Amino acid sequence: MKKVYAIAHTHWDFEWYFTRQEARVQFAYHMDEVFDALEKNVLNYYLLDGQMSIIDDYLNSFPEKRNLIKKFVKEKRLFIGPWYTQIDEMVTSGESIVRNLSIGRKIANDLGGSMDVAYLPDSFGQGSDMPKIYNGFGIYDAVFWRGMPKEKNARYFYWNSNDGSKVLTANIKNGYYAGVQLVESDYFKDLMNKISTDTDVNDLVLPVGGDQRAIDYNLKNRIQLANEKLSDEYIIKESNYPEYFANLRKEKDLPNYSGEFIDPSASKIHRGIYSSRADLKQIYDQLERRMTYQVEPLMALAKSYGIPAKQGLVDDIWKTIFRGQAHDSSGGCNSDKTNDDILHRAKVADQLSYSIVDYLIRKLSISQETPFDVYLWNPLPIDKHQTVTIQVSTRSKGFKILDKNNQEIQYDLINQKLENAAALRRNIEERKQNLYYISTISFMTDIPATGWSGFTVQELKESKSTINSSQDNHIDNKFYNLSFNDGQIDLTSKSINKTYPNFLSFEDGADAGDTYDYSPSFNDWIIHLDFKQASIETFIGQNISSLKISGQWELPANLDDRKNKKLSSKLSYQLTLTLKKDSQTIDYKLETDNQTLDHRLRLVLNPNLKSEFSFADTPFGVIKRPVIDPHLNDWQAIGYHEEPTAMRPFIHLANIHSQNESCTFLGLGSKDFQVIGSDFNKLAITMFRSVGYLGRPDLLRRPSDASGLESKYVETPHSQLQGKHIFEGGIVVSQTFDAAQLQREHLLLSTKPLFFQNQTLNRFTNPLRYFMMNKVQNYKQSDLSLIQLKSDSLVLSSFHLTNDETGSVLRLYNPSDKTINNGSIKLGKSATVTELTLDSHLVTTLETSTDDFKLPSFKPGEIKTFGINFTK
Repeated sequence: MKKVYAIAHTHWDFEWYFTRQEARVQFAYHMDEVFDALEKNVLNYYLLDGQMSIIDDYLNSFPEKRNLIKKFVKEKRLFIGPWYTQIDEMVTSGESIVRNLSIGRKIANDLGGSMDVAYLPDSFGQGSDMPKIYNGFGIYDAVFWRGMPKEKNARYFYWNSNDGSKVLTANIKNGYYAGVQLVESDYFKDLMNKISTDTDVNDLVLPVGGDQRAIDYNLKNRIQLANEKLSDEYIIKESNYPEYFANLRKEKDLPNYSGEFIDPSASKIHRGIYSSRADLKQIYDQLERRMTYQVEPLMALAKSYGIPAKQGLVDDIWKTIFRGQAHDSSGGCNSDKTNDDILHRAKVADQLSYSIVDYLIRKLSISQETPFDVYLWNPLPIDKHQTVTIQVSTRSKGFKILDKNNQEIQYDLINQKLENAAALRRNIEERKQNLYYISTISFMTDIPATGWSGFTVQELKESKSTINSSQDNHIDNKFYNLSFNDGQIDLTSKSINKTYPNFLSFEDGADAGDTYDYSPSFNDWIIHLDFKQASIETFIGQNISSLKISGQWELPANLDDRKNKKLSSKLSYQLTLTLKKDSQTIDYKLETDNQTLDHRLRLVLNPNLKSEFSFADTPFGVIKRPVIDPHLNDWQAIGYHEEPTAMRPFIHLANIHSQNESCTFLGLGSKDFQVIGSDFNKLAITMFRSVGYLGRPDLLRRPSDASGLESKYVETPHSQLQGKHIFEGGIVVSQTFDAAQLQREHLLLSTKPLFFQNQTLNRFTNPLRYFMMNKVQNYKQSDLSLIQLKSDSLVLSSFHLTNDETGSVLRLYNPSDKTINNGSIKLGKSATVTELTLDSHLVTTLETSTDDFKLPSFKPGEIKTFGINFTK
């Protein structure tokens, strides 16, 4: 006899075609039904969708319900957590995923206990690193629906990561709503047959719930009726996931699978969401980076100087990020009013995050006992050698920059403007003159790990610096020569000793899809865009050089004009490519003014590397994917729900390479790429997609029903992304593919210099600068690098305070497929070093007193988290 575990639940999209505010009203009343059903034993158990954000919102409005929730959780009747929100796994950074689980579990544990089951019933694809993340939290069971390929069709299996981690997994391939048939239909045997396919196990799971579904008050009666009808072949019982997995774990010989699962076999997978609403992708990516690389490290560094941490602000920002990375929210597959809300929340978090940075940098700088005019800070535990671009305010037009040793720094003057600090007057002629200059300069410098560099500004009577504009059509540094010839951009790699003609271009095609999926039109016209009508401006300096190309591309204004091959619209653009001294990354910036509807614009890199596979980063590693999906030609015959086009997600880097050449795009918000060309020798990065509907039916790539709402068109004119937009990133062409080095390049590319100038001329360098600030009392002066990572093979994931704020957390991972046996952490003074879980709980003490900690061995793909507490 087979046991069927019926699990009552609701799947609660807290926003979608409706807003979070609208859903909160329904949830407030839904909770009344939940409490009623549990109090009257109408239900034995209930699962609140595995995410805490909805409960967080609820308790903000109804704090008096906290004890009631806690009561049912402690009784193990109401199951909550472990997530804060149900994330998108494909384009979310590893640290965001870790913090999502960490904060979600903490809130759940404070309410009586988190359900330690990795529950993601609706995420659009499953990431290959998830088992190692789950195991890092002590989670060994997982539930999901979407993504399993045809070849891996078992419902119940062990899912493995490349570091040896694994989770027992239930693939609810009939959906989280499968059990509604138990409540609403008498076809019990049909339901049992449906959920029994592709498995020999005797313990089956049946989720009974659906989108925003109300309580099924008749569940017990329906189970009793079904059991009477099913005789001795099946027995259905009310249950919960912890109980279910405890029984499933007794099954022997379950298959083992590994890798990511992004196939549209059991359901749609929506690969188009990687590029939907590019503006949302950009700002949430920026928030991730600022939190991970600046806010949290800076707060840890500031604490060592005697400045108290403000963890409440940090948690508020992270929660906003998590809400923006829920599977629908991240995908941008929502109504305009919902996406407007998502964007607004991000802007609020953006202001909070940069204000923390601005405040702490100023506080640290003005409290220094060693007086310098300019301070450059590096809160990360890695040394930085890079070209920085900063602004200085001076009374004189000319000035020198001197380093700590009073040696003159050679800088490039990028821009200079004259400002007046005198009080405003209605009559301009009555305004007094209190003039000063704001100069943007670039120079090469070294900033020690978790430390700072100081500089003196020495004003000159006469102007010393000039802006180095040039009539040349090329720029270069020690790695590259970039030239503009006959409307195309050619690249020479000096390390490879090879020239790549027409290396960088663009293409534009129709997008007749929707916010879920890109789809070409039935009468598409792909337009290859060059720079033949463009103007060029070149800047050449000692430390930084740039090539600026400006023009307009002619495009069809809409799908009808594209069908008729009519060029009826113009897309204005300005492309800036920048080379920095000693940097292997070509900085990329595209500014556009989009007035065209229903189209997709892609950057095309042409290294002419014939490829069978592409490579991209994952939350804590690298994944290798075929450039052609194995089911591209038979997807309809085998019942796939959409064409498995090889549009691939990435977080920070997308790559193709051979043994001797490698081409990488480093993204600052871009999340979608594809290997294209007749020989699959080009890398195409989606800049943006313009679409006008939440969902459309009968697409070329996705036949049948519309996604989202099957019976209603929801127009989304904001998803057309009309107007001005900026897309940034980096390009690296090298001899070898080195994931750790590329992540280091991405870190340098994506972090703006943290600087402060002690001056009184300009009180508006940031919004908080206008107000006076006291120095830190009992300032702990130190110019030593307190924590310094020494490893070229490991990737820095995060550096932040411990939960109790008494020490620091340093998380590293090995992105390669080889064991790493070298590396160390240099410490400014003696410290205790511990190994921690992903949520910073103690695993073991590694050293009790060391100032030079030798890192342990890292298995392929392994994540390790270290706690560092300095001896008092």
